[in-house]
Amino acid sequence: MRCFSAIAPLTLAFALHAQQDTGLVRYRGGFDFNEGIYLRFEAFRDNAPTIPQKELTDAQGRPVTDLMRGDKLFHPDSTGVRVPLPLDQVWGLCNNNVIYLRAGDGFYRIGMMGSLCHVLYESSYQDFSNYGYGYMMGGPVTRTVQEQRILDMESGAFLSLNAATMEQLLKRDEVLYEEWSAIPVKKRKEEVLFLFLRRYNDRHPLFFPVTGS
Repeated sequence: MRCFSAIAPLTLAFALHAQQDTGLVRYRGGFDFNEGIYLRFEAFRDNAPTIPQKELTDAQGRPVTDLMRGDKLFHPDSTGVRVPLPLDQVWGLCNNNVIYLRAGDGFYRIGMMGSLCHVLYESSYQDFSNYGYGYMMGGPVTRTVQEQRILDMESGAFLSLNAATMEQLLKRDEVLYEEWSAIPVKKRKEEVLFLFLRRYNDRHPLFFPVTGS
């Protein structure tokens, strides 16, 4: 383990130097994201919106300045014809330098940005559990629940935030996985999950390509 600890700083320094040489910049608070629409995770990962905001217009053909207003969006297709943008085809968007993902009932911001991102969103469903028990029930009830997910910036996977997920992700880091394994299963509660989420992000900085706006 001492050998690993001695080698790790050198490895990290070499990796950072290589990333800087290839046009990558470390994410920090206030990082300048390019505004627009992401149709795929890869577009977000590359900080290169599939449809830049400057190409988006509203129903009257006016430039769009706030993507979260709920207006119907239009963009030019490959022939230059203005066509509507189906929101169900959108992976996410950058609006006023904040990243939102399509999840559950709409678009929700990434609350914690890092190699493992945290997203909290709401999802509605129809509850049929009491349906049919008496004619006055009035049919199924719509219920809304909050869900927490991890966006893995290495794979693009959108994973449930739980102990099983965290254990699999921490296997990438020998030191953290050893510490995690020493924690009794019954104590792997939400506060412990967030502790390891933050520690993983501290040890594995997130980098984005340097691109033009």
